[in-house]
Amino acid sequence: MVTGQPAAAPILVDGLPASLQLSTPDGWVEAGALVAGDAVLTFEDGQVPLRAVHRSRQAAWVPSAFWPVILPPGAMMNDRALEILPGQMVLLESDLAEDEYGEPFVMVPALALVGWNGIRRCAPRETEVVHLQFDTPQVIFAGGSLFVGCGGHGQTAANLFRGDGLITLRLAEARRLVTDLIAEGNRAARIAARHGSHYAAFAPEARA
Repeated sequence: MVTGQPAAAPILVDGLPASLQLSTPDGWVEAGALVAGDAVLTFEDGQVPLRAVHRSRQAAWVPSAFWPVILPPGAMMNDRALEILPGQMVLLESDLAEDEYGEPFVMVPALALVGWNGIRRCAPRETEVVHLQFDTPQVIFAGGSLFVGCGGHGQTAANLFRGDGLITLRLAEARRLVTDLIAEGNRAARIAARHGSHYAAFAPEARA
């Protein structure tokens, strides 16, 4: 055992990139600039103050199994590419989710989204990661249709996210739902391609 050496940076699987813009009463603020006591806009409870903010640095080298998920522009109505850690919980709205679970909104691990709307994985670019904690688990607004889960304090922190009234899917369940969304999108694309010349007459530019 080697002593006196600095501890190696951990491999992080959830948490928010420090550069991720979040909605607050003061406008858009980077996650890394927030401190305890700052209010953040949440999905269900409006403006809620932060209980604690924890900062970490991602390991210099990360095995591909732990690579982050990249949301290209427009994937979730985001205006620029975003990097999300694979275990970070994300809010997904879907009619298929309502059919399956009785609720249109479900929380899924970001990893489950790969392959949908151009979402993919790549080697990490972000190094500073932030864990935001509230008194109770919250889902916070990160722009477009991107809402991310943040833990409560203590036993309800971070990777133990369970929001009251929100269905949280395990990876296998979430992946099954996203696979159905991809198939649905492929069917719609085939129909549009097959009937494109017919539908083109109804496009706004065709009626101008």
